[in-house]
Amino acid sequence: MRFRPVALSLIALLAGCAAVREPAAPGGRDQRMVQPASVAGVAEETFGKPTWGRQGEFSLHGQRVRYERGADRIALFERLPAGVATPLRFSWAGPAGESAAVCEGWTPAGSGEPRPWVLSCRWGSAPAAMLQIGEGQRRGGQLSREGAYRRGELTVGLRSAHLAEGSAKPQATAIGYEMLYQGTVVASLDLGGPVPRLRRPDPSTPLGRAVTEAALALALASDAR
Repeated sequence: MRFRPVALSLIALLAGCAAVREPAAPGGRDQRMVQPASVAGVAEETFGKPTWGRQGEFSLHGQRVRYERGADRIALFERLPAGVATPLRFSWAGPAGESAAVCEGWTPAGSGEPRPWVLSCRWGSAPAAMLQIGEGQRRGGQLSREGAYRRGELTVGLRSAHLAEGSAKPQATAIGYEMLYQGTVVASLDLGGPVPRLRRPDPSTPLGRAVTEAALALALASDAR
């Protein structure tokens, strides 16, 4: 009986060692989106925070972004929170001056299972711009989200990406988004890590401004699981 306290202490010590040997990944995630060849060589920028919350601000390449969200959690691959008609507002102090967006959300009516909700954002700075993304095609067995950003005559296509590096099977939720101009991917938003990672054209150009505003909207409406 005299050895029982020692045995109990040893069990506790071993349990503690096991906990040390299995640390959690930073932010609970550590994946990489498979990058299209057209942007593989583009420099990557990280921004934002591991958890968005209701409101906050952060810096993107030295330029301030401020945001307010209509719920603690918003994700394009989950249901729109009840009673939230304006899920997102944000502003970006970019090279062309500050631009502010107001984003609405709604779920289209349909038969059978509920359809994915639609995110629709508007920018009032001239020329006015609009982004809309919602239900897309089924790719690799997963239902994507697809849409477009338009400012004047410039249109950038948007589509969710579901394949992570080292994985042969697409995942149900998006690991990121691709942005296309005239059929070619010109920017990507990787959401697989602790914070978003962006590859984009020069933000001082009209195309760079368009993909940056679109990427900010998609990132702020994409809480991690």
